[in-house]
Amino acid sequence: MLEKRNVNQRMAFLVLLILNVLFFVYWRFATDDRATIVSQIQNLQINPTKIRVIGIANRGPGGQTPKAACLEWGPFPATDLPNIDAALAGLNLKQPAMQRTVGELAGVKRIAFFVREPDQAIVARIADLRRSFPETSIKAGPCPS
Repeated sequence: MLEKRNVNQRMAFLVLLILNVLFFVYWRFATDDRATIVSQIQNLQINPTKIRVIGIANRGPGGQTPKAACLEWGPFPATDLPNIDAALAGLNLKQPAMQRTVGELAGVKRIAFFVREPDQAIVARIADLRRSFPETSIKAGPCPS
């Protein structure tokens, strides 16, 4: 009886040892480390080299009136206009950015800027500027009339 008890204890010990080894292997190799997580977050960020303005858009299906492509950046509170104007002035745009009101939030006018036919370098620089204004977004679309 004593030997049977020793065999059972050895068997339980071996099973627990194997489970511990398997858990360690899973924990070590199956879970993401911080470097992998950081690289995944960076892949979700806007990559200015991948933003391409395709060309001109048409006004509806089969429409014959072409509109120029624009990059919309905003919305900004009207109180930030001097900062945005200074940032856009540093881009040396061929045509000045168009400014449009896009609504109000808490009684403050919201403004969006439209950059007509931007090239890759301008898109990249605006994407870099956008990091200074985290509440804004960048969209491509037809220029407003």
